Amino acid sequence: MSVSIREIARLAGVSRGTVDRALNNRPGINPQIKQQILRIADEVGYRSNRAGRMLGLRKKPLTLGVQMPADGNDFFLDVSEGLEEAAAEFADAGLSLRIETMKGYSVERQLAQLNSLLASGVNGLAFVPIDQPPIRSFMQKLARQDIPVITLNSDIADAPRLCYVGNDYTASGRTAGGLLGLLAGDRPLETLIITGSVQVLGHNQRIRGFSQVVREHYPHIHILDIQENQDDDQLSEQLVADALRRWPRLNALYLTAGGVAGACRAVRRAADRRLKIVSFDQTRATEPLLQEGLITASISQEPRQQGYQAIRLLFDYLLDGSQPPERVIMPNHILIREHLSHRPDSGNRG
Repeated sequence: MSVSIREIARLAGVSRGTVDRALNNRPGINPQIKQQILRIADEVGYRSNRAGRMLGLRKKPLTLGVQMPADGNDFFLDVSEGLEEAAAEFADAGLSLRIETMKGYSVERQLAQLNSLLASGVNGLAFVPIDQPPIRSFMQKLARQDIPVITLNSDIADAPRLCYVGNDYTASGRTAGGLLGLLAGDRPLETLIITGSVQVLGHNQRIRGFSQVVREHYPHIHILDIQENQDDDQLSEQLVADALRRWPRLNALYLTAGGVAGACRAVRRAADRRLKIVSFDQTRATEPLLQEGLITASISQEPRQQGYQAIRLLFDYLLDGSQPPERVIMPNHILIREHLSHRPDSGNRG
């Protein structure tokens, strides 16, 4: 190599560590300084490594496709912030995103949007797969075409993909079961489970983990029913209102996915009923419900990091073949009202 990192650092007036962060696309560097270092590297001919490949992308940019069930689901606002953060970080290297969103979990709609992204010429895909055979077949087609896929936020069984970025849903379900058990004490709980869709692997894993813990440790928690709300607040509100009428002893809700605000509206209207409610995530809709105490506890999963890491890992793979781990798991964080009211920075929704 004719030009050293030391020489680039001298020309840029920065440390060798800063040059390394710029050339290897590591975090913790001012974007303007990063651009200056990449420009200097280009001028002095430092092209035999990652920096050269990043500069080359300006002539032949990368486009990544993203597909999510984000319409009407506040959770994906935070995922989108992570996507945008990664896109901005790598924009100077020629990266752009094409994003398709839908409401709920229609296999036909998901396939239509994925095929649209594929037809537009994307170099890789990150999406929230519906765990059904047509989606598996589509992913097998992508593998034959050497188009890398990262499953985002929820995984899929028996389908080829580069990596999964998201939550350990079974573990989070077990955490939810343990939380409800602690909240119950010795009091019997008649519990309704509201899930997004039984076609989503992650939602099913949350039910499975919850049920395992209840069976193992909390026999006084009785599961009345499992109902789907398609992450829709209106449907969720109707399901809970109907359940409150149907089961006079219903006193606990376990909400595995979206539609939390709608479920809580139905509970608030039934002013004479006191329910323990365990949900997931810290969204613009659920945070005030936690602060109010209507939601007893929620479990968050760093959605912004999920979006960011999915794009970063795809970009690294396409740039220089960097192979990510098979699973990149975000930690669970238990949220209660007291946690929110004593945080120094309420802007962190991870």
